[in-house]
Amino acid sequence: MTQINLLLVEDDEEDFELFEDTLLEIPTYKFNITWASTYKKALELIDSGTFDLFVVDYLLGAYSGLELCEQIKKDGNFLPIILLTGKGDTEIDRKASDLGVNDFLVKSTMTSTDLERSIRYSLKQSEILSALRISESKYKSVLRQSEDILFISEKSGKILSVSNSLYNITGFRGADLSEMGIFNLIADADVRNSFLRKIAVKQNIVKQKVDIKCKNGELKSTIFTCNYQEGFTEPDFVHGVIIDKTDEIKAQKTALVYEKLESTARFMRTLAHEVRNPLSNISLAIEGMEAEEEEVSPYLSIIKRNSTRIDSIITKVLNSAQIEEKKFVPLDIIGLVSNVIETIQDKAKLKGIELSVNLPVEPLLINLNEEQLSLAISNLLVNAVEAIDNNEDGLIKVHLEGNSLVISDNGPGISKDDQSLIFEPYFTKKNNGIGLGLASSLSIFKAHKIDLELISDLGTGATFVLKLPV
Repeated sequence: MTQINLLLVEDDEEDFELFEDTLLEIPTYKFNITWASTYKKALELIDSGTFDLFVVDYLLGAYSGLELCEQIKKDGNFLPIILLTGKGDTEIDRKASDLGVNDFLVKSTMTSTDLERSIRYSLKQSEILSALRISESKYKSVLRQSEDILFISEKSGKILSVSNSLYNITGFRGADLSEMGIFNLIADADVRNSFLRKIAVKQNIVKQKVDIKCKNGELKSTIFTCNYQEGFTEPDFVHGVIIDKTDEIKAQKTALVYEKLESTARFMRTLAHEVRNPLSNISLAIEGMEAEEEEVSPYLSIIKRNSTRIDSIITKVLNSAQIEEKKFVPLDIIGLVSNVIETIQDKAKLKGIELSVNLPVEPLLINLNEEQLSLAISNLLVNAVEAIDNNEDGLIKVHLEGNSLVISDNGPGISKDDQSLIFEPYFTKKNNGIGLGLASSLSIFKAHKIDLELISDLGTGATFVLKLPV
């Protein structure tokens, strides 16, 4: 037999005794009854006691039972309530229902059967509502904590509910996205309109690769899924998830470049060894001929010059392949960057390019190899100077932003297609380049655990962000 802790709020003792007798006629429950004869006493008991059910009389002296029911709900108490009245009143019944009262009984006509049914229904309804509240709480918790963007929207895309990750990932809040809502995030207008057309004919969108735009103008690579849901008793809606894959895709691209670099390095070490031996013999032979001949043939000077150039190329290749073997010590990267800037200032000045440097005075220590990291940062700065060339308004900025060293220029920018290639060995658009500068720089940054991010497009200049391991 189920035991029920019941609080009866009734200002008439005789009515309390009659109610108690009626409860005794119900065989399916065992009741533990607490009686409160006043509004104030009822509130004290509700705050301090543990009850399964409240039964409240409509008339409570200076107060009404409806006022007590309203206070119970305001206090966040969701236990079931049955309201008793001396006579039937449709208006009271309606108000009780609006307040969330589970049932309404007339004392003069109430039987034990009526009361048992009312208690059973009220407890069951409360159980269902409690389960719904728990489910809703879990749902809200998932929304709050999800790292992906979870959303529910109207068919138009207007947001009904969205996880906090929308702001964390994009910088937008739901209200920022206007009537088109969630679809306003999609950077490509054609893709956006295609999605809306599919939703209009009740089609789902499953795991589509989409670039979304952030509030700061940054584009992020995502997987976009949304499902059309018929609402039955309410308007149809859309629910879905947007998964941010930006870092993962960057990591995959970087890993692919590193694999190519390592594979190329192994090949070039072998090739360099095989080429350098005969090259050394040629150089020695030329030196011997120069010592014996007073007038050296112009052909010999050509051979010597190109032998030197080949040896220089081989040295560059070997340097790019030996990054991991260098010694790392704690050094001030701010001082290192300042020294590198000094080495390219003259070149920038001759081309009329302004260098804007904003670095802190305080040192910033990281484990580094001075020679290699200086070379890598110099490559970025020299490339910026050469990209701007003789632009009268040429500008290169170098500054520290949090733990990131930012190098930007207002040159012609780098196309999206070229961005996926510029760090690969031997890719170059320079007439006299061999395409190892940025490739070796990337390898150096990797060895220093420095993440490199490129932000650019044609006509917008280029920005390299070096995320330092501090």
